[in-house]
Amino acid sequence: MNIKLLYTALLLFVIEFTFSQGFPIVNAGADFTTCPNSNATIGGAPTASLGTPPYQYYWQPTLGLSSFTVANPNVSITNSASYVVTVVDALSRKVSDTVHVTVDSIAQYTSGTDTFVCYGGTVGVQIGNPINATAGSSFNFVWQPSTGLSSATVPNPIANPTTSTVYSLTVFDAFCNVKTGTVLVGITFFSLLTIHDTTLVEGNTITLNASGALTYTWLPLPYIKYENTASPDVNPYITTTYTVYGNDINGCFGMDTIRVRVTPSDELVFYSAFTPNRDGDNDFFYIGNIQKYPDNILKVYNRYGQVVFTSSGYQNDWDGSYQGNQLPTGTYFFILDTGTDKGLKKGSVTIMR
Repeated sequence: MNIKLLYTALLLFVIEFTFSQGFPIVNAGADFTTCPNSNATIGGAPTASLGTPPYQYYWQPTLGLSSFTVANPNVSITNSASYVVTVVDALSRKVSDTVHVTVDSIAQYTSGTDTFVCYGGTVGVQIGNPINATAGSSFNFVWQPSTGLSSATVPNPIANPTTSTVYSLTVFDAFCNVKTGTVLVGITFFSLLTIHDTTLVEGNTITLNASGALTYTWLPLPYIKYENTASPDVNPYITTTYTVYGNDINGCFGMDTIRVRVTPSDELVFYSAFTPNRDGDNDFFYIGNIQKYPDNILKVYNRYGQVVFTSSGYQNDWDGSYQGNQLPTGTYFFILDTGTDKGLKKGSVTIMR
């Protein structure tokens, strides 16, 4: 046989055999879902076949891979990602494939932020991340301990423990069983403080004081001003017990009482100033106990001696006007005939605008 012909035939066989293998086939593995912060092995079984071995492997991205140049690297998974493997065979032929790794959304369902409930309250507080309510039926929730919870198996239970309690949440589905956090439900003690019981001489005004709340309401309403503040003014004619109701910054409710003992007196009490700006606060010239002198006659003069106001049976209703016009800021002088053996009372009052 001709040697040259034999060599040519052998060469053609080698070429035909080589190309009959075709391009390599690459398999990055099947797409899968895994749990947050887990580890998995990616790549096929095998990752490369056919073509002409040996193969070279190049994985992208490389973050989290134990190696980006092996057929089946281990990957530390924190977020959903797609990994692409490129295989190069001995004849420098390249083929690629992609595997999609989906991280289970279970991690978004958490125990929520620390919160408080009111000591002795009955309302309680809802716990758990608000997004928990959007979880489908495939997710299951377990809270521990169950003490003080409206339910231990719902996404957002109502917690009303009698002592400060740390609750842990575990969420599980077909893929994962994950403890997604803890939440502290603390107990807040609301103490609404007022001054001690006090004594008031009839006809005078006293300021009460409370503290510890964000909002206040005082009752009863007669003979009280600024009833929605921490420091109302009261001038009862008889001994009265006032009750203050308050809510603190955590929404906790509290109440307290104060007894104002009134010492009877018929002594007239003249207030030295008033602010007649029609805001409902100190708008009139006030004389304490004036109601005990029904036959009184009041006259008010300006600094020139001109009478600017007169009244028989004055009832704390002068608003600082004269003939329908507001008098200017200044000091005015009064003479009050009590209509009794107490005679005349003289003094001054300031109008402030």
